[in-house]
Amino acid sequence: MDMNRLHYFCTVVKTGSLVKASELLNISQPALSKAIKVLEGELNEKLIIPSGRGISITDNGQKIALQAAPLLEKINNLKSSHENQRQNKQLTVASFEVFSTHFLGRVISKSFPQHSVNVLELIPGAMEEAIINRDADIGITYLPIPHPDLDILEVNSIKMGVFGLKKVFNNFDSKELPFVIPNQFVEGTPSKVKGLDGWPDHVFPRNIKYKVTLMETALELCRQGSCVGYFPNFVINLHNKKIVRKYKLDQIQFTGIPKFNRQIVYMIKRKSDLEASNFKKISKAIRLIEN
Repeated sequence: MDMNRLHYFCTVVKTGSLVKASELLNISQPALSKAIKVLEGELNEKLIIPSGRGISITDNGQKIALQAAPLLEKINNLKSSHENQRQNKQLTVASFEVFSTHFLGRVISKSFPQHSVNVLELIPGAMEEAIINRDADIGITYLPIPHPDLDILEVNSIKMGVFGLKKVFNNFDSKELPFVIPNQFVEGTPSKVKGLDGWPDHVFPRNIKYKVTLMETALELCRQGSCVGYFPNFVINLHNKKIVRKYKLDQIQFTGIPKFNRQIVYMIKRKSDLEASNFKKISKAIRLIEN
């Protein structure tokens, strides 16, 4: 059954006139009459009958109109709610500090000025779960955990390095360098990497002195000359632009680092999410990251 025809008929019932109903519906009277006849054929019921120079609604027609009214109201409310959601343009992005602190702010301000944006700080595993449960729309990570309901797209490869104060650590042996690392670990990544910074400790162990939750805490420890850290080059470049000279971080030579001096950046979304414009905007911004 065509809901538009049902809506047309209910309008005729309210106005009591094909002429008035056609004016309200902004369709011709012959088109309206034809739609009502088709509806009568679908329902196998006579809905309107001639009455003098006008029409009358049959008893069964009145009953059908009463039954249809709440259904049409629900449909109108659904359309209105969906339109409000489209106008509100809310976007929820899940990532971790590398991207949320030093990347997403610029992307949100430039690419989503009309959106209400919610950024969730989540580690791999929790990130994928949030997207599956529709608590997030898009994820940005370099440690994706596959799931059959998710699309995972490789969008860039960013340079990584060991950074600290060169005047303190430049002459250190690689095995003696004191590292600060994230104290959150992940399970189930195809690469078998467990550290949130992406360093393959299972392949190349390092001298770990500090474990912290926030990357900003790690950067402060590095600024104080207490340790070195494994960071994306673009993060350090942004850091050094905003910091006074004596606290700028330098790349520290580390034997073996060329074997894993890049991290692949992935974006994640639900396979069922057909809205691609937001996904493409963030993907484009990630591809433009300066290494």
